[in-house]
Amino acid sequence: MRSPEPETKQPIRDLLRRLIKAPAALSILWPALLIVGGYVSWHRWGTEHVAKNFHAVNVEQIRISPPPDFVRSDIVQTVYRDTAMDGLSLMDRQATAKIASAFSMHPWVRGVISVRKLPGGDVDVRLDYRQPVAMVQVYRNIKGVRDRFFFPVDAYGILLPTSEFTRAETKGFVHIDVPGADSTNAEGMPFGDFRVEAAARLADVLMPIREQSGLETISVTGDSRRVQVPQLEITTRNETRHFWGSPPGMELPGEPTAEMKMQVLMAIDGTKPTDLRVARMPR
Repeated sequence: MRSPEPETKQPIRDLLRRLIKAPAALSILWPALLIVGGYVSWHRWGTEHVAKNFHAVNVEQIRISPPPDFVRSDIVQTVYRDTAMDGLSLMDRQATAKIASAFSMHPWVRGVISVRKLPGGDVDVRLDYRQPVAMVQVYRNIKGVRDRFFFPVDAYGILLPTSEFTRAETKGFVHIDVPGADSTNAEGMPFGDFRVEAAARLADVLMPIREQSGLETISVTGDSRRVQVPQLEITTRNETRHFWGSPPGMELPGEPTAEMKMQVLMAIDGTKPTDLRVARMPR
């Protein structure tokens, strides 16, 4: 039985008939509709999500390895500000390399171990930090008055931020006393005096036995212009001086190694001056 309605008043039936009669056209139409729909959705919601989470590096989303207690400045804030990281996009293929380069320039950072982009736009940065081993004593004339300043250095003689330490805290470190030593280099750069770098190397080696030995000061003896290898002397808490000799790893032919000298230093009477280059273990 036919419907009493005219054919012209049945649009749904007409559409179904057309779709049934045109399966080939339908196979092209549906993918096209999906593409158009996806394109519209991306521009309406997708780009907003990407712009929010990945367009720029957000300082609150950067995580770094926990700094040591002696680092009191905000490393993330400093690096973010000084390197204009807010203009860097996480969509950049070189983003991790650029972030690593930015953090490697901070004076407290010895090296960048890894940089990872995490879901949601977070960035995880693993850092290897420098450790202060000594304070270099520098004497300067300020307005006609001779005053003493302290510059923290690591085991390689790299200058560390002086603002991290109070004057009272400098007493807790080994002091390096090198006549005429001074530096105008920036933090994170070498001190610039090979004698200071040699003394810093010794301070690092002696750090494990510093309390037992009573080590207070490392100084350079003799005329450095006549010898290529700086000759070092150590002074202990009771003001006893021991002649150490060459820096660790730079021993002259026949000179005992740093390990041998340390063993002797811990075994001898610490109240008597000793030349550790020729001293022997007490029997």
